[in-house]
Formats: sequence, C-alpha cells, structure tokens
Amino acid sequence: MRALSSIRTRMQRLRGAEATSPAAAPPALPRGDRQATVIAVATQKGGVGKTTTSVNLAAGLARYHGKRVLLVDLDPQGHVGTALSAEVKPGGGKLSDVLTDTARKREVLEVVTRTGIDGLEVTPVDGRLGAAEDLLGTRIGKEFILRDALEITRSHYDVIVIDCPPNLGNLSLNGLVAADQVLIPCDPSPLALNGVHALVEAITQVAGRLNPEIDVLGLLLTRVDGRNTTLNQAIMDELRQAYGEVLVPVQIGINSALSKAQHEGRDVYAFDPLSRGAKQYGELASWVVDQL
Repeated sequence: MRALSSIRTRMQRLRGAEATSPAAAPPALPRGDRQATVIAVATQKGGVGKTTTSVNLAAGLARYHGKRVLLVDLDPQGHVGTALSAEVKPGGGKLSDVLTDTARKREVLEVVTRTGIDGLEVTPVDGRLGAAEDLLGTRIGKEFILRDALEITRSHYDVIVIDCPPNLGNLSLNGLVAADQVLIPCDPSPLALNGVHALVEAITQVAGRLNPEIDVLGLLLTRVDGRNTTLNQAIMDELRQAYGEVLVPVQIGINSALSKAQHEGRDVYAFDPLSRGAKQYGELASWVVDQL
C-alpha cells in the first residue's frame, strides 16, 4: 500500500509538472483557415498503380481545381519522390522524425516542401520510414500518431493525399486512422481482387475500433488492358457484386505516358496533357472533387 501511495504521489507531481512545462504549451505552428479532407490511397498488392494514382490525383486537384494539396509519402520505398523528382523543390525534413517524436508535439507541416506545381506540397523521400515502422510497434497509441501530427497541418490544406505502403503494417494503419476517405486502386487480376477483400475487412475493423469517421471513397480499377476483355469482365462482375456502390465510374487504362512521366519525374499532365492517362486521371480528380 505504501508503494502504491508513493507511485500515485509521483504521478500527481508529473501531471502537475506537465501542466506547466513548455512541452504542454499550445503548438507553435499557427492554425490555418482550412480543414482538409484526408484521403488514404491504399492497397494490399503492389504494382496496381497506387503511387501513380496518388501523384496524379494530388497534381490534378492542385492544377485544375485550385485546391491546396499535401501529398504525404508514407511508403518507405519513396516512389512519390521518384515520380515527382523533377518537380520537388529542395527543403523539408523527414517524416520519420515526426512519427518517432516521443513527445508527440511535432506536425507534418514542419517537414513538407514545395513543388513546381502551384498548390501542391509533398513530404520528401525518407529512407528511415522502414525503421520508423518498427519503432511504432513499441509505442502506446501507435495507431494515432499520424492523425495527431496532422491536427494543425490539415488546417493549411484543402486535401491531404496519403500514399500508403502496400501492406497492413503500422504505417498503413496510421494512414487509415488519419484518413476521412480511402481510395482503393485495383487492377483486374485475381490477386488484386483478394487484396481488396482483405483491405475492406481491415477498413471495417478500423472503423469499428479506431476511426469511426473513415469511409471508402471508391474502388478504382487501374491498369486496365482493353485486350483482355474476358478477364476484365469477370473481375468487373465480381467487383460489382461485392462493391458495386463504391466502384469509381472512371477506369485507368494501361498507358505508356504514365510510366514515361514517372521516369522523367513529372506528373502526367506536365509530361503529356493530351494523353489518355492525363485524360483519365483528370476525370478522376473531377470525380473526387464532386464527392468531397
């Protein structure tokens, strides 16, 4: 009993110290006058155009709809930085430093950098995100770290797009807990379809336990090859039967301009604005605006 009393006394002292310490002071970053919708682009299978979708959706919202957009690269592979290498300006910091800040006082806004696309900012490539994912596993309340680090940040943007890793680890879980909406890219293949089922189940669990506000923005069919009509139709029939109400009415076909744009480090609108890829992602951006 004496030991328990001593612990309680120490905890009371700590609470009192926290109440008056600088760490408990209001955030130094000013609050903006916006309130971003956070869209997580997530999938359970690589190679379905997840990063291509994140990059060109974010760029389309900024270029053609006047939105102030932040693109958060939560994937340790850093493909966002590669896909926009010709556009990203020097500066910013490491997102991993924000996620592993034990005081949980840092904001994502502190590490963003500008791009050559008016209205679009990004988090730079961060090779330490993989190690950060392991560290997150040791933290209490690890699922809420990114959400908390976007509290002030989201007041400076209209839309925040999160490019999640192609798995359900701690980073992806943080992306889902921070998100208002989830966009799920899926190519017309049986493996991708299985990944959709697993991801939708995970989103359902997140909604029930961690983020009751989360919703599925849509299921986006990507890398559609018009020559494989039989397989495409079979996959589409299964998707309509299971998720008909959330199928995005835009499909992204296989288009060489998309891969060539990534190779040059530019969004598809800058690389070839007349390409089929630019047209389709432009339609996706317009559809998303209508849903917000």
